[in-house]
This record gives sequence, C-alpha cells and structure tokens, in this order.
Amino acid sequence: MKKFLQNKKGRYSFRNQNKPAVPRYPSKDDFIAMPTSNQGWPEEFGFQLGGSGPSYILSVEEGSSAYLAGLQPGDQVLEIEGQNVCTLGFQAVIAIAQTQRNIPPSIGVVSRIQQMDITPGPDGRFGFTIVGDCPLLVEDCSPCSPAGRGGLRAGDYVMEVNGIPVRQHEMAAALIKASQGRTLRLGVLCLGPRRKVRSSENMDEIQPEGDGMRTDRKHKALEFNRKIDQILGEEPEVKEKLFAVLKQYAAEKKVDWLASVLPDILTTDEQQTLIGHI
Repeated sequence: MKKFLQNKKGRYSFRNQNKPAVPRYPSKDDFIAMPTSNQGWPEEFGFQLGGSGPSYILSVEEGSSAYLAGLQPGDQVLEIEGQNVCTLGFQAVIAIAQTQRNIPPSIGVVSRIQQMDITPGPDGRFGFTIVGDCPLLVEDCSPCSPAGRGGLRAGDYVMEVNGIPVRQHEMAAALIKASQGRTLRLGVLCLGPRRKVRSSENMDEIQPEGDGMRTDRKHKALEFNRKIDQILGEEPEVKEKLFAVLKQYAAEKKVDWLASVLPDILTTDEQQTLIGHI
C-alpha cells in the first residue's frame, strides 16, 4: 500500500514492497504549487476517480502532484486520512476527502491491475474494442471471443498493453495491432463483478443434478424469459429469430456456431446484454 505523507512542502507517497518504505521527495525542479483547498480534489491534484464501490484511480496527469507522489492508474482507494473507505463509491470518497483539513488529505491505495493473457482467434484477432483516452474503456467484448474467454469484459479499463502503460487510444491500438497472431498481455482494471465461466474441459466432471439444482435452473430460465420480454418485447421478429437459433443450438450443441450467429441477431448494445445470459 502507498500513502501520501505530510511534510513541510506538501504530501507525497511511498509504495510498500515488503521492505522498509522510503518516502519520495521531489526535487526543487519538480515542486509545484498545491491548491489552497480540497474543494477541487481529486482533479486539481491531477487524478481522476471512478467506481461505484470500491473506488479506483482511473487516470493520473503527468507532472501533477499525484503523479510525483507515485499514484498510478488502477490503484484502489483504501483510506482517506486513516478512515476506511475501501467499499465506498467514488462520489462518497470525494465528499469525505473534500471535508478534510489537511491539504491534500492523506490517501492509502493499493494496485488492483489484473494481468490477462489473451490468445488470438483463428483470424489473429482478439475480439474486443476500446474507446477514449486516459483511461481506455473496453467498449465491446463478447464473452465468446478470445478476449472474453481470457476474462476481459465490456466496462473494464485497459491500463497496460504487453507491460507498457498506455494512456492514449492511438498508442494502445498500435500495440494491440502489433500483437495480432501472438498472445496479448493486458493490464486491466475490472470495476464490475466477475462471473467465472466453466470451461468445456470440465463438463464431464459435472455430477447429476439434484432437486435444488433443477429448481435453480428453472428459476434462471424464467428470469431469462423475463429479460427477453423486457428487451425484445417491441421487436417480435428479433425475438422469433433468437428462439429459432436457441432451438437449433439445443438440438446440435454447436457452441462456436451459436457464438457466431448471435451478434448478427442481437445488434444493439441493449440486445447484446442478452448474450451473457444465454
């Protein structure tokens, strides 16, 4: 964990790596003026927060006080002035920080970047798209794509590509393109809940289901039907095509075929949320 530390010229941070922590003090050339209040925290100190709980640092401006202190994109906020905020959303964390007397308030953080190795598909591609700059948001990623099978989800943030920190879309896209046909390693910040996907290799280990499992499957089926009615209620043609595809899949059990045809039927962002349920 790293924390901003109070000293005569401001607050700086150190990173604990199982050895005695040494505070990093900027040189005279690095020193920049601190804001006179916390009302503009965190933006006026050079970083951006996100997350509905916990809160994470999404971006850090180069040359800012946060940057010089060692804060990094992908850090989770654990404490503000010693107060535990590890479960709070970013708006609540900002509200607490802006009421503190010390400028800026001390902040305890720990990196939450996850490394994901993604093997390309037969066409050499990875099956996801990113948008924006600083941070880079995963806009689209099918669970059936190589990236989806590797653990990537829409709504995640890409912080590193092949070990290189990335802030700009152009640079990230170039690094990803250069990796086509080879395994891609992404450093990812995952804000949403993760759901483990059972691999096909383990299917033969499934035990015969009991009454409890049958009840659970029935409940999930009813919930899925309600979801379809909610999203496709005004689009009977799409609904009819979807059920025809699912019926064919139930008879043939061809997963790759199902994964290839679903995006052609469910074309809007809202419709494609059904793919995860399927």
